[in-house]
Amino acid sequence: MASERHEEEQAEQAFVISDKRLFTKEGSRRAPDAPRETPPPAQPPPPPRREAPRAAEPPRAAESPRATAPPPRPEAGAGALRDLPAADFMMLVNMLVTNAMVFLGQMPAPGSQQYLRNLPQAQHMIDLLMVLRDKTRGNLSQEEEQMMQDLLPQLQMAYVSVSRQGA
Repeated sequence: MASERHEEEQAEQAFVISDKRLFTKEGSRRAPDAPRETPPPAQPPPPPRREAPRAAEPPRAAESPRATAPPPRPEAGAGALRDLPAADFMMLVNMLVTNAMVFLGQMPAPGSQQYLRNLPQAQHMIDLLMVLRDKTRGNLSQEEEQMMQDLLPQLQMAYVSVSRQGA
């Protein structure tokens, strides 16, 4: 009982905001003993509305989980969908191959259209592709496996050719 009454008293007591500025709104200096204006208490903003969670659609029995592409992600802050390629293994490999080709000076850098040559970075991209090949062995589709078998030797030969030109 006593604790309930104490809680009610605390809830009824509100803190007081006092203006301690030396000047009034009009810009004149306040008298030291003058009563200070207290603004009316501001209403707190309403709580944010939350949407009800949507039920996820179960995968169909005829489709394998690997064959379905994830839904596109919305752009940060805008809420609109971006046109992005599917986030899959082949896109990851293409990204690494493109970076390797840029660092080998075989194609211009995106955005700047300048040809760069950075052999340590090119070697790193090729090494990443080799790690990816080793770690995914036995888990790739026929098309993905063929792509890795075709691209890695080509990149390695391009690296050897470019490194001999620089020597």
